[in-house]
Amino acid sequence: MGGQMANPMDGSCSYRWCVAGGTKHCPCRQASYCSASCQREDWPAHKASCTRVNPSTKFSTVQCVRLKCQAGGASGYEQTTVSRDDAIFSAPPAPITQKFGLPLIVQPPPTRPARTADNDNPHATWLMIDPDHGLAPPEWQSAVGDCLVARADKKPLKIQTLAAITDYMSDIMDDFGDGMDGSVVAEKYYSKAKLEKFTEAHFQMQQDYKAQMAELEDS
Repeated sequence: MGGQMANPMDGSCSYRWCVAGGTKHCPCRQASYCSASCQREDWPAHKASCTRVNPSTKFSTVQCVRLKCQAGGASGYEQTTVSRDDAIFSAPPAPITQKFGLPLIVQPPPTRPARTADNDNPHATWLMIDPDHGLAPPEWQSAVGDCLVARADKKPLKIQTLAAITDYMSDIMDDFGDGMDGSVVAEKYYSKAKLEKFTEAHFQMQQDYKAQMAELEDS
């Protein structure tokens, strides 16, 4: 298990699977917790990156994204970090992300949440579809809960990158939903160059939107 250490002073608990506020800080100031219980649960992960215990590991974390379920908040994404030797990196990447050249690992919560609509996580489901027919395994189809997403190569994964990828996946899902054959979907989407082109356009769109909103606020 990894800890949420990107910003220990932002008021949130550093235990990956907790969404409560964190007011108790580790002496290293790299993690904060809502309770002693969460601190104990997170210690196996935080120990590896705690600068109080291991000063040489100060920069041994990997930036990743917590992908929230529908009950987790409107934003849907939360920047976080895990240690470079976190167990998440022993899992295989999602098959479709290997097809378009940016292998991502999607880790579900350790305990499956209640089977309610609030615990559905469509973006995580999309990332786990079979690239040939567009269906996710049964365990990924509903009540997935909050998931952690990291790059398999341990390079930083930013929220804006994952947001672009999930929009890319939305287009793929639309085409599968319209009955497009898997081979046609593969030709249309499955290459790193095509993903990069889409991502660049997505980033530009977001920048243009922010500029337009700023102009409206100033007018």
